[in-house]
Amino acid sequence: MGMPEMNDDAPPDLAAADLRGERSGRREQNKAENRTALLKAARAVFAEMGSGAASVRDIVRRTDLASGTFYNYFKDKDEIFEAVVGELTGELLKRHRLGRGQARTAEEFFRKHYAVYFDFIVEDPELLAMAQKNFTAIRTLLDKPDVRALALALNEDIRAAIAQGVLPNVDVSYLAASLAGVAFEVSVVMVARDPVDPAGATEFATRLMLGGLESLPRR
Repeated sequence: MGMPEMNDDAPPDLAAADLRGERSGRREQNKAENRTALLKAARAVFAEMGSGAASVRDIVRRTDLASGTFYNYFKDKDEIFEAVVGELTGELLKRHRLGRGQARTAEEFFRKHYAVYFDFIVEDPELLAMAQKNFTAIRTLLDKPDVRALALALNEDIRAAIAQGVLPNVDVSYLAASLAGVAFEVSVVMVARDPVDPAGATEFATRLMLGGLESLPRR
């Protein structure tokens, strides 16, 4: 039996380093896939059961992972709920940059702010169900870094709009709080209605912001 041939082109230490790098890359890919699977499962469970009734076991059962794997990524149900909301926040930030961030009039600024938010909630049935069952839990996250990023971006967009003459030179913090508060509270009512009407909610909130009660459509 002959001896296996050695590859003279690959020094042993370099070959070993390549192998370690390949294994490390696979581990990182597996970790990313496991985390994604847990987040996807958690979003489905929270949409169906609400965060209050859901458990870590319910989430893990929706995956092919061992029960103990969950705790390699999240310490408890609350942390993965925060991560799910954080992912949604990131997508909202992107949409706001392409929406109110591009506005050229005050009406366009307000309308795009509300339309992006309301349409985002209702466009995905699972996300709509999650919103309907978890608003109380979401309220507790408003000061968390990921969610707080929405408020910071809104303040920045208002300042930029004022600088460009799109909005009048008003109190930025008050206006941002008003826009955010109306968006959140109107959305709570919107998702409880049947049918859910994001266009109507957008119209109401935009007119209210532009002209107060006198600008609202009469029923």
